[in-house]
Amino acid sequence: LSDVVLNSSLATEGNMTTLDYIPGSNFLGIVANKLYDSLSPDQSFALFHSDSVRFGDATIADESCWSYPLPAMLFMEKLKNDIGANKIYLSYLLDWNNLPKDNLGNRLQLKQERGGYVLANGSVVKEIGKSFSLKSAQDREKRTALDSALFGFESLNKGLKFIFSVQLDDEKMFDTIHHVLEGKHRLGKSRNAEFGQIKIAMIENCKQVEKFASQDFVLVYAQSNLSFLDDFGMPTFQPNAIQLGLNAEAKIDMSKSQIRTHSYSPWNFKRNTTDTQRYCITKGSVFYVTGAKLSESTFACVGQHQAEGFGRVLYNPRFLEGALDGTSVFNFSYLRKSKKPGTDDTLPTTLLTQFLAKKHKENIAEKEMSDAIQKLVYSNEKSIKELKKISSSQWGGIRAFASKTKDLEDLRIQLFDEKIGYLNHGVADEKYWGKNRGANRNALSEIFYNNKKHGALFIAKFAAEMAKESRKSDKNN
Repeated sequence: LSDVVLNSSLATEGNMTTLDYIPGSNFLGIVANKLYDSLSPDQSFALFHSDSVRFGDATIADESCWSYPLPAMLFMEKLKNDIGANKIYLSYLLDWNNLPKDNLGNRLQLKQERGGYVLANGSVVKEIGKSFSLKSAQDREKRTALDSALFGFESLNKGLKFIFSVQLDDEKMFDTIHHVLEGKHRLGKSRNAEFGQIKIAMIENCKQVEKFASQDFVLVYAQSNLSFLDDFGMPTFQPNAIQLGLNAEAKIDMSKSQIRTHSYSPWNFKRNTTDTQRYCITKGSVFYVTGAKLSESTFACVGQHQAEGFGRVLYNPRFLEGALDGTSVFNFSYLRKSKKPGTDDTLPTTLLTQFLAKKHKENIAEKEMSDAIQKLVYSNEKSIKELKKISSSQWGGIRAFASKTKDLEDLRIQLFDEKIGYLNHGVADEKYWGKNRGANRNALSEIFYNNKKHGALFIAKFAAEMAKESRKSDKNN
């Protein structure tokens, strides 16, 4: 219902960024705020501390379709990462000493796809709609803005829809939790100001990803962050098969797994301090397990802090199914990134976005112009080779004309007009441009007309490059 601030770090200085999901601890907090004081100690422990009730993370939703963090096993060819148009490779099917090759026999340079979410229907959301607000602290005595106290909030956009689930071991608790969760609430930072208002409603028949069958291995996909302790009660990034919900005989092959990790200290609002630092396996990580006996279940909850959304894993989700050549057989497609309601993708809405959009168009046009010049100057065409024999002073003259005028018609007259054109009279015509029935002049004229969309600046830059090539030619001779 309003922008939501969920800072990804407890730091109060520097670049403040927000999470692209809502941690389950927020929903646990909503219920605890309403019920904790009214319950007995045993009831409070069962509901909030025993992991018998598990509040899941809320991730971006689309038409009641469940979403999942993009798996860390997805790789795409560098510079060819258009999901839905280019091939997606799965790392557990690749031989990293003999990578796939292109049509010329060169090894592909693969890059891991990070960030974003894949929906159960195959749509991929790479970016969640976010906004940035600049604020100033107040001087309470003067009732003005406090000097040197500017700060900013990055927030999730108003109007976004997220989906989460609550898992219960005891169905008797359902009505109590459901009654508290449904309705309007506030969460996140600055929720007493303009941020953090949400509305929660129950939905049914959510589309979830299916499981694929495999005989030689099981892929354990981290739907949420995972946290494990070893036999001595210390945090570990290397869980065993039992901790992943599988049989003891199973073995984890780390060489075919893709694991990312992080650590953080959660803020305890009740005690107004941080809790013990947590060491986490990041959501989207995938374990490759051999010798596993998998039941009919498609998911499990494992590890620590399950009540706050940790520990949710899926077994062999369909988006990790691949072919023998290492490519994915799942139908991935790109979904346009979420945007703030009321905005128009085609029309910038502020002076800043108008300025940035203009600069972006200029950068694209400049790159296209540079690419066209490079292609011309370093081509093997006979006409270009002949133009490189023309002296650098001639190209300097052409550049001077092109730099002084922005109108293409004026530039055409100054260069090519039969009566007053620079290339049609004097020494320039006799020595360089008029020979062989004006072959060089005709070649430059063709370049001029073929690149009119780039404007007079194209001729100026083209002449500058040709002057450099001319001087190189003189040195070689």
